[in-house]
Amino acid sequence: MLLVTGATGNVGNAVLGELAGRSIAVRALTRDTAKLDRSARNLASHVEIVQGDLTDSESVRTALQGVKAVFLASSFSPQMIVLHTKLLNAARAAGVKRIVQLSGIGANSEICCARALRWLGELEKLAQGSGLQVTCLRPTFFMQNLLEFGGSVAQQGLIAGPFRDIHWTWVDARDVGAVAAAALLDESHAGATYTVTGAESLTYAQVAERLGTALEKPVRYVDITANETRGRLQAAGMSPVMIEATLELWDACASNLINVAPNDVVQRVTGRAPRSLAQFARDYRQRFQ
Repeated sequence: MLLVTGATGNVGNAVLGELAGRSIAVRALTRDTAKLDRSARNLASHVEIVQGDLTDSESVRTALQGVKAVFLASSFSPQMIVLHTKLLNAARAAGVKRIVQLSGIGANSEICCARALRWLGELEKLAQGSGLQVTCLRPTFFMQNLLEFGGSVAQQGLIAGPFRDIHWTWVDARDVGAVAAAALLDESHAGATYTVTGAESLTYAQVAERLGTALEKPVRYVDITANETRGRLQAAGMSPVMIEATLELWDACASNLINVAPNDVVQRVTGRAPRSLAQFARDYRQRFQ
């Protein structure tokens, strides 16, 4: 039995999709079963759904029964450390052998300038000290994060942010899910840390151009200040601590502190090439219209 947490997230949902139709039993832990991707629900008839989340100790214990490997992911927040600690302790008590942990590029428990990277580094230290076999995934920048600009692209043909003219290395969350699924299925990946990238590094101006080509309309990128961005995030309802954590993370990226070049991890682990941003744009075209 394999357990997928964060099953309604971009990566968790992709993991379920990759495991669909496999001969091994799969269980998904989710608060909202309606949000599970329809293909994952319909194709994987053997997927057992446990309603709950990492804050609910009873649902976690239920979800871990008979499980040998767990995909561990949670929403990005200061509470991640508490949630991962609960899951790791419960997993050890339940006899789980392996964890595939979703972290992020630049994870570093000692870093001082970006609390988000420090949180991720602390999560990795927790997993490594849990006594379980761990495969750590450090994806670069998710193409799916561009969906946050869906409204402004649709209405104004615009992407605005404090991203400067730096090349960002992008990855489709579906490819990260494919790597995670492979690591869940094959214990030879235990102990590995994978930086998971797509095939391209692109500036936001280049991203806007690619989106425009896919949408057959002009799309442009406009650089704005951190203060302007802060106001937009406040208007979107983001909490103050997450606003500052997000701005710190973006600044670390835009300062080239944590950027990495594309690599062959997706091809090597899954046997297929990573998706391009052009393919992402075609697949998610309706979300930008």
